Amino acid sequence: MPLSKILSASIQSGAVGSSNIIEMLSSPCNGSQVTVPSGTYTMADVTAVQSMTTSYADITGSSISYTPPSGTTRVVYKFFYHMRYDSSYGALHTKLFIDSDEVTDARATSYGNVLSIKNTFEYTINCNASSASTAQGDLTSWTTAKTLKLQGREYNSGNTSALHSLALWDGAGDNTTVIPPILTIMALKDS
Repeated sequence: MPLSKILSASIQSGAVGSSNIIEMLSSPCNGSQVTVPSGTYTMADVTAVQSMTTSYADITGSSISYTPPSGTTRVVYKFFYHMRYDSSYGALHTKLFIDSDEVTDARATSYGNVLSIKNTFEYTINCNASSASTAQGDLTSWTTAKTLKLQGREYNSGNTSALHSLALWDGAGDNTTVIPPILTIMALKDS
C-alpha cells in the first residue's frame, strides 16, 4: 500500500502509526463532531465576530472538555484564529486555563499597527509531572475531563481587537465575514 494511503488511513482513524501521537482531534469550530479513541467531541459553532473589550472574556471556540487516553504524558493545545484591529492599532492579550486555573507561563500578546493576522496559540501540558505547577500547567495525572480554554481582552480603548474576522478582502474593507477558528488537541506519549 502506498505511504500516502497508509498515512491517510491513520489520520482518519485518529491513530498515527508508531509515532508518539496517541490521538489527535482537529476541526474547524463549526459545530462538527470528531470521534477519536478517547471519545466523541462536539466543536463549538462560531458564527459571529467577537469584539473584545478591556475585560477578559472566553474566546469563542477555544473551550473543550477533554480527557486524554491512558498512557498520555503530554497534551498539546492549539487554537488557530483570525484577529483584526477594531481601531488604528490591534492589541490582544490571551491566557490559557485548565479548569479554573490560569497557566501564567502561557500568557501571550499580539500587537501591531492596523493589524489583521492569523494567530496560532499553542501550549504543551505535562500530564505526568513529578509535582504539579499551576503556573506551568504541569499535572501529576489527568484521568478525568478538564476544560481547556482561552480568555482574551484588548489592551485599551485605543488598541482594540476583534476575532474570527478579516479586516480587508479583495481590495475593500470586510469586518463582517466570519472565519471559524480551528481547535486541535494532540495526546502524546513519551517513547
